[in-house]
Amino acid sequence: MRGKISQLGWPLLIFAVTCLVWILFSQVALLPLRNGNLFLGPDGALGFLEHQTINARFSVRGPLPFAENIIYVNVDAEAIETLGNFPWSRETFAVVLDALFKRGGIRSAGLDFVFSPAGIPQLGRAEAEAGTLALGKTVREHGNVVLAAGFSAESRTSGPSGAFPFVFEPQRKGEEVRLPEMPSFPIVGPTWGHIGLINTLGEGAQFIPFFARCGEHTYFPISLQLALLGWGIDDAQVKVGVNEMTVPDASGKPLASIPLILGQLVEPNWFAAWDDNPQTSVVTVLGADRLAREGTDEEKAEAAQFFEQFRDAVVLIGPTDPLLKDVSVMPLSGQQPVPRVSIHGNLLQTIASGRFLQRPAIWVNVLLITAMGFLAGSAALVPHRWSGTAKIASIAALFLYIGAAFLVFAKWDIIIPMVAPVGAALSCAFLATALQLSREQQQKRRIQELFGSYVSSAVVNEMVEKNIPPQTGGVEVEITAFFSDIVAFSPIAEELPPTGLVELMSEYLGQGTAAIIDAGGTLDKYVGDAIVSIFGAPLPCADHAAAACRAALGLQAGQAFLRERWIGEGQRWPLRVHQMASRIGLHTGPAIVGNIGSKLRFNYTMMGDTVNLGQRLEAAAAPYGVEILVSGETHDAALRDDPSLVFRALDRVLVPGRSQPVDVYELLGRGEECAASSAAKIDAFARAREIYRRGDWGGAREAFLSAAEREHPDSKSNPSLAMAARCEKLQGQVPTADFVFSLTKS
Repeated sequence: MRGKISQLGWPLLIFAVTCLVWILFSQVALLPLRNGNLFLGPDGALGFLEHQTINARFSVRGPLPFAENIIYVNVDAEAIETLGNFPWSRETFAVVLDALFKRGGIRSAGLDFVFSPAGIPQLGRAEAEAGTLALGKTVREHGNVVLAAGFSAESRTSGPSGAFPFVFEPQRKGEEVRLPEMPSFPIVGPTWGHIGLINTLGEGAQFIPFFARCGEHTYFPISLQLALLGWGIDDAQVKVGVNEMTVPDASGKPLASIPLILGQLVEPNWFAAWDDNPQTSVVTVLGADRLAREGTDEEKAEAAQFFEQFRDAVVLIGPTDPLLKDVSVMPLSGQQPVPRVSIHGNLLQTIASGRFLQRPAIWVNVLLITAMGFLAGSAALVPHRWSGTAKIASIAALFLYIGAAFLVFAKWDIIIPMVAPVGAALSCAFLATALQLSREQQQKRRIQELFGSYVSSAVVNEMVEKNIPPQTGGVEVEITAFFSDIVAFSPIAEELPPTGLVELMSEYLGQGTAAIIDAGGTLDKYVGDAIVSIFGAPLPCADHAAAACRAALGLQAGQAFLRERWIGEGQRWPLRVHQMASRIGLHTGPAIVGNIGSKLRFNYTMMGDTVNLGQRLEAAAAPYGVEILVSGETHDAALRDDPSLVFRALDRVLVPGRSQPVDVYELLGRGEECAASSAAKIDAFARAREIYRRGDWGGAREAFLSAAEREHPDSKSNPSLAMAARCEKLQGQVPTADFVFSLTKS
């Protein structure tokens, strides 16, 4: 019981630590530093990634219906070309405002320009003062005009906040109250003009500070000021809470409740791409105003029709020419930067519609991250027989979560985290896979410990007969290396109790070893379920390649015999045991053979490139769907000594770890009956391979598919299908030299 708890405890602890790391990276909004707080945002250090997923959610959701009639009047490239370089005389804006209020009947206007004394145009003093006076007169006359103000970019802390008085920044003792840069008298005065902030925060102006306390006065953004003008409410009535701002009506009932992030920030909802907003140029407004004053009756009618679109609208006047450098990449508008004046318009739409973006509480985010991480890692906590189902469920849950994130955003404007939960899920899934592989290795080691004491009797007999004491060292001889491995052994081991596994492996290894010994081979070792053998040592054997091939066929026959017996024993053995098969790789060449190891512990074994290639060929049999794969050297030597063996030429490949290609063959059987029954299959595959070697991928694919009809009807994977799939992938590619195909490690 304690072992089971320990086995579960370690994975759970690893998953918990992994999820905690993702939580810390995604949920810490402020990073304390010596000189202040570094703003990371509600998505923490992963904000730059989460921002991309939020933009994707906007794109998938699409535009929203407008709640407010907002028209943009742009200081664009046409206006600058017509009126000259910016800044212009402020009288120009006075003329535009007069035209919009008197001829267009607009409800209110917001100007995304800071008309401070520092921004006076480079004109003569008298002309500049006249322009300022004209703008102030217009603002005073029409009343519902909001003028921009903003805090400078001078950094008071090491964070990105600048001089803005954020509530989450420490206030230095004795520090003077800082005011925003804003219009002065006579543009605004004691009883006229409204001030609205234009500051933003975060990547792509993702967050907007919604108030700034400066001494006794509180400033609000330009969007909220325009909304207040529309409601006829003074900004002094706005109530600022800890996590919410409330705008009450005359009776005290809330007109709007604005959720705040970190007690001060609002995340704008986006209603349309920039190009889909109603907009016109300042030059067009000035031209229509001139026609209304000086044009013919027909031109005056056209001007009146133009101004009719502005009736009861909110107008935002701002810079849109990219040369004025007031653009950013915004949601719904692709990767092309768009004017930042659109931020204020979308915020006003957000306020008017009440569709504020909302984020769950931190504890909800923590729960989501933890749940996704543990769910994805669950494959390592269930028995092997159910691990496949658990993996499928984890993948399905991951995609369902991503879909849910898009759905709740589109339906309810809720932003649930995506990067951290998905990251935690993928991380835990990776760790779960590593844990599962570790368990499989433990199963291999268990088999190795059970049977590792068995040694080749031929080695013992030779040492006794020749009075050779156990010592280390070896000699170089030509051998055939024999490697066999059970296909999908780990699931079989997982389904059996230890006693059943020992009994099964005893029968299998006994049959395999008997086939090897009967053919004149030497058992090197058992490596878990694998059998490693040497043909041609320690006792010389002239036909060792043919003997190894006969041993491989003998192992196949012995395993077929065992399968029939296991099936006859009914439910005692699971279905995987009834279907158990092995892969075998053979290669002939020089190798070092002898007692390899230390003086305290050694083993009679083989070493060298021949051995490595034999092992690689066993693994390489899998992609071709064959049970016995031999090298060209083994094929040639075996046929020389035993012409009754039947082979099929498969491919010319580079195995992992080698620079020289090797021809590979499938050993089909032995004798005239096998040759006759395999002739059609061999010929069809050979014809397809000839087309393949001409680089005709399409023709070769069709030929291999035709050859597949002659393969064993019960085989789900075979060389013909494998080569057809390869030809499909090679479509359009230039053939490699000598048509060598590189195999990868599985």
